[in-house]
Amino acid sequence: MADSSQRMRILPILAILALAPQSALASDDVPLSPIGFSFSPSVPKALSPDHPLYRRIALEPVADMPGVVGAKATLGLTGAAKRSSFEKALRETMDKLNMLAPTIAEAKVRLSPRWIDMDAPFKISFSSRASVTMGWSLTRIDNGQLLFQRDISTAAESKGGNGTARTVGVGRIALMTNIASALSCIDKAAYGAAPQDCALSPNFQYKAPTSIIMFLPG
Repeated sequence: MADSSQRMRILPILAILALAPQSALASDDVPLSPIGFSFSPSVPKALSPDHPLYRRIALEPVADMPGVVGAKATLGLTGAAKRSSFEKALRETMDKLNMLAPTIAEAKVRLSPRWIDMDAPFKISFSSRASVTMGWSLTRIDNGQLLFQRDISTAAESKGGNGTARTVGVGRIALMTNIASALSCIDKAAYGAAPQDCALSPNFQYKAPTSIIMFLPG
């Protein structure tokens, strides 16, 4: 029998992370692209060849976006996403939705995203919420005519689980939802049918890992 003076060891066990209904292995694996995810009241769809914006959009870098957005490094947190990762996800999503022009010469309009704000505070609680606000404008390349302009605010929430992972997860979903909202609205804008409020809501939640503490004899 182990000596009674020996201290007990604590073994943390992390449960599987999941998005419901989609799944992920870790909070930083939550994708930034909205392809394959469900939103309300609509989802971004691939453009058909007869759409006015089919393979006609040139994408500019995201103006004013910090190198890392989300939770502060001063708190020992990694942040929700890097700027480079967000821009890559945006470009790849537009390409899959048949929006991105193959070359600048083939582009007819220019999409200009602008970073405004992200509110994703880390706090000791059982829930987390993150919101993202971005400006999106679409202009004709030949004459600079403004065709579409909206500031879009999107949010995500989650309860339970590890607070640090939860903060990162909901931040990434809020970013993903902003991309989905902008591209869905731009599709409608081509026909003059873009709503004033373009924000979509995710039909899923991030489920953070739960730390289970087991006491084993040392």
